Amino acid sequence: MLHFLPRPVSGASTLLRLVPRQGWAGNFVRQILPSFVADAIFPDHKPNYKLHPTSYLDGLRGIASFIVFFCHYTENNWSALTPSYGLEPDKSDSFVQLPYFRIIFSGRPMVHIFFVISGFVLSYKPIKSIHARDLDKCYTALASSTFRRAFRLFGPCIASTFIIMILIQFGYLSHVRPWGEQIRNWISVVFHQITWGWDWDRDLRPGYDIHLWTIPIEFAHSMLLFMVIMMVSRVRMRVRQAMVFGLMVYCLACGKWAGFEFLTGLFLAEWHVLKSNQSQAKEWESSDLLDYANPSRRSVFWRIGKPALHFFIIAVGLFLGGWPNHDAEKTWGIRWFLEKTPSPFAEMGGLAPQKFWFGVSAAFIVWTVGEVGVLKRLFEGPIAQYCGRISYAIYICHGPVLDIYQKKFLGRPFEPAKGEPGQKDFKAAVVGWGVKNWFGIETKSQITIGWFVGLLVLGPLVIWAADIFWRAIDNPVVSLGKKMENAVLDDAEPSPRAQGYCPAA
Repeated sequence: MLHFLPRPVSGASTLLRLVPRQGWAGNFVRQILPSFVADAIFPDHKPNYKLHPTSYLDGLRGIASFIVFFCHYTENNWSALTPSYGLEPDKSDSFVQLPYFRIIFSGRPMVHIFFVISGFVLSYKPIKSIHARDLDKCYTALASSTFRRAFRLFGPCIASTFIIMILIQFGYLSHVRPWGEQIRNWISVVFHQITWGWDWDRDLRPGYDIHLWTIPIEFAHSMLLFMVIMMVSRVRMRVRQAMVFGLMVYCLACGKWAGFEFLTGLFLAEWHVLKSNQSQAKEWESSDLLDYANPSRRSVFWRIGKPALHFFIIAVGLFLGGWPNHDAEKTWGIRWFLEKTPSPFAEMGGLAPQKFWFGVSAAFIVWTVGEVGVLKRLFEGPIAQYCGRISYAIYICHGPVLDIYQKKFLGRPFEPAKGEPGQKDFKAAVVGWGVKNWFGIETKSQITIGWFVGLLVLGPLVIWAADIFWRAIDNPVVSLGKKMENAVLDDAEPSPRAQGYCPAA
């Protein structure tokens, strides 16, 4: 044996040795790599993320954000997969069009899950403080959330649309305008669409990134939620629950789906606090709503019925999640729900019926995920938690990344020449390239394979861009909001005269 020969090393090990680890070069490499890759190369800089009582909601939101990305990827490039299974008897179908399978690219119900989760998370600290009989802490949390909400929602969107504007001017997206006209247009979009919360739940279809239509809706209903929490913060628990539930029903009666979803999040947050706070013995035992959670009150029927109920909720929720954008009246199962849509959603037309069912199913699904241990642990897992951390960045970045790269990588199939050369109807052959040319688009099997391969190509690009955006823009904007709040806080002790009620109030 020639022991003096160097031990062979793999190509990956050689590359890792070449990566700079110190100084500005090492810092630059850490910033441009996806965080999970950088954490593997630079373990000393790996942050320690701890689970908290609502971490499973972060994981659920993360998975939902990826499904939104899959939805727009599918609708933009593989629209043949979006109709319900069996609606085209003269054509073959793909298995991804079947109920339950199609949830993988059903992005619209995920928006409703976002809103229920937002209502839950924004309510959790104030409600927890209310149950601890610490109203000062509750009001402090409400004031802080209200102050920072605009930074949290609008800041990353303003930054992302500004980047898109720059990309347009350099010819990567859309047509180039004069700089002055482009900047004025961007300012108008930011002011009248992205940050415009005065239209409540109307889709304003923002320029530069149409997918940001939910942001002004989320802001407006966050303010509504904070006002409702303030209103019910001093009333008895049963009265508070009745008032919130009554407002939820009122929102549905008015056709206000987003208001219903945010207030449902508030209702579920109180449920969660009551269920998890064992020290609140008197309140626990006095709540008929939560009798099932007290082990001494569980019946044999409930021990059997509870798993069945949660299975039913998940089954119905995933089925409703596959509601198609078109031909719902022809789709088996969905047709029944469409017919049973209550007023006023039934009369509102368009996609309003699905918004009612998406909102109701989102409420039950968020509740079920928190109740079923297997699901809760699934969304507390490392993959789901990572998705949760970059969820807002995924939501913001997937649109522009797709706009830049989808045509380049997916391409188009080859088209042979049509007609005879020299004739008026002659069309020259079109050269094919990309995924669509490699696998073809003649059959649903070819389309399904192309859909999957394209996702393997574009998915990492979206994740990489979102990861960088999360660290470079999203997190700093959140920190900026906290710093701005701390910078302007009035910590001075109030004078005795200022502690009473204002006569004008």
